[in-house]
Amino acid sequence: MSLIRNQWTALAPGARSCSSSKSGSLRASLGVTGAVLGLALAGTGLLEREVDVAQGVSRAFEEVSERIAPSVVRIESARKMDGGIRPIGEGSGFVLDEAGLIVTNAHVVEGADSIRVQLLDGRGLQAALVGRDTESDLALLRVEADGLVAAPLREDEPARVGEWVIAVGNPLGLGHSVSAGIVSGRGRTANITTYEDFIQTDAAINPGNSGGPLVDLQGRIVGVNTAVADIRMGGQGIGFAIPARMVAEVTDQLARHGEVRRGYVGVNLREVRDSELGRMDYSGASRVAVRSVVRGGPAETAGLESGDLVVGVNDRAVTTVQSLMAAVASFAPGTEVRLEVRRGQLNRTVSVMLGERPRPE
Repeated sequence: MSLIRNQWTALAPGARSCSSSKSGSLRASLGVTGAVLGLALAGTGLLEREVDVAQGVSRAFEEVSERIAPSVVRIESARKMDGGIRPIGEGSGFVLDEAGLIVTNAHVVEGADSIRVQLLDGRGLQAALVGRDTESDLALLRVEADGLVAAPLREDEPARVGEWVIAVGNPLGLGHSVSAGIVSGRGRTANITTYEDFIQTDAAINPGNSGGPLVDLQGRIVGVNTAVADIRMGGQGIGFAIPARMVAEVTDQLARHGEVRRGYVGVNLREVRDSELGRMDYSGASRVAVRSVVRGGPAETAGLESGDLVVGVNDRAVTTVQSLMAAVASFAPGTEVRLEVRRGQLNRTVSVMLGERPRPE
């Protein structure tokens, strides 16, 4: 019973229950002033307008929940064990295109010999694995079916801090569910995957939500729900989603190659201390520097040096190790890119012909 109650609570982020006795105390404390204010608001129609706004927001959530529902799927993975097939996990996903491509998390289908997808209309479909990318925790599946409803990716417009979003999926075996919240932050790292540029949200994300979409109020997918903050470390109400831009880049490669081929510079990186920046007379936002250069790699050939502060890639600003890694990885091997660096007190541009990042073991 408490589980269901918690789910309903998650649908109203920031709301606080108030007992009748507390409400009475509040009314008493407001006294005549509160009554007069209420009459004044009613007289000017402000209360009616506030109700209209609240109802409008409610309808927006209802409409987007209805619109996205046919695109969201339940995923069950199984493995051959002891002469039979045993379930090993479940999660969520969404239809990327009507031809049958479905996006989910790599960890949802890890080690699976059999993957089953269930649509909202009740159809159960056997899915084939197109490809997995453990470094971003994304996977692409394919099913054969008619009448699939694809959901659009909002890849060209990053999620905005403070905007309303809903998380959709199949948490805790409860079936198709939605929870609402806001985008709490961007560019987060959580030491979960190699490439992290997470959207942080307070929309409730629970086991079973992994791989499901994080959706804006227009029904566009801004991210793929992936993880929650570790409650053992004090985390509560903090979830993480892979941004749509990274989802588009990774799934495009998985669809074409069955794997992801990432650009490679050939450097080891480190975060820079403020005292070092002072010696460089640098007041910008970057905090990522070259620790060392891999011998014989693209960086050495291009002339990068240990201690170089990297501030941009092809005019795209970078500020952290993760943001630089993500920027380089978005280019295909064999692409020439411009790295804007600070060396000592001088700015310079270094052109690097990217190699191919070695596969993770």
